[in-house]
Amino acid sequence: MLGKFQQMHRYIQWFFVLVLLGSYVGCSGLNTKNEMPTAAKGTLAQGEQLFHAGKLSDAKHIFSEALQKTPGQHSLLNARGFVYAKQKNWDDAIKDFTLAIKLAPQHLQYRENLGIVYLEAGYPGKAIHHFSHILERKPDSPKTLNYRGMAFNRLERYHKAIHDLSKALSLDQPQAEMYLNRAVAYIQVGETASAKKDLDQAITLSPTLHQAYESRGLLELINGETTLAINDFTTAIHLGADGGLLHYNRGMAFTMAGHNAKAQLDYDLACQRQIIQACSQIAKPTHAHHQL
Repeated sequence: MLGKFQQMHRYIQWFFVLVLLGSYVGCSGLNTKNEMPTAAKGTLAQGEQLFHAGKLSDAKHIFSEALQKTPGQHSLLNARGFVYAKQKNWDDAIKDFTLAIKLAPQHLQYRENLGIVYLEAGYPGKAIHHFSHILERKPDSPKTLNYRGMAFNRLERYHKAIHDLSKALSLDQPQAEMYLNRAVAYIQVGETASAKKDLDQAITLSPTLHQAYESRGLLELINGETTLAINDFTTAIHLGADGGLLHYNRGMAFTMAGHNAKAQLDYDLACQRQIIQACSQIAKPTHAHHQL
């Protein structure tokens, strides 16, 4: 049983980091309507309308056509980069944001968007470079501190992450995701009591934030609080969360609580979602079962 728990603990650590990063990284607003010719403003407004309607390809086409006529419009480059980022086309998003910054370095929003894309694309070191540039000019930006804290988490520089996220939480109105992200770092440095407080606070601020229930459930599972873990995992599922690791971890909680039939259902769902460890937990039919 100890070997299984140690293996489960490795899955839990990976799950925390992936969920919190994957859930809260995203481009902010475009914020590009100032200092633009009237025609560019009209193009931006039309593209934004298409973007918010989910017509990303049409929005990209509108911006690209305008940029062919006036290639130096940094606001349109930023807008198209935003569309590329939404499509997870990281390389083209990076090119557009980089050129927008070169043309208008005073627009820190462009640099923030580039930092976010680098973080999404798996380059946290480059993301930190851009977030640090912004913080040199706006040291009390809670949003940028939150992003840089996430980047430090990705690099396993947890104490720096805690520093940034703690500062972000001391400014303005704290957000649930900031508590959630700081909980990641606290868990990794062994401060589980602080992590639990942060997860409780995240849920208080945002009761429908399923990642907070998933994360708190994992912490409870590590502590052997199986009933609490099952309740939190189940709440996360009811709120729309789904994924192999979620079902795998709830299956482990059911196993530890002696609810083997329920555990098997979760292991089966996790196995279907390519969690190999879950596949080995699925009970094999006995010879007697075959005869029946």
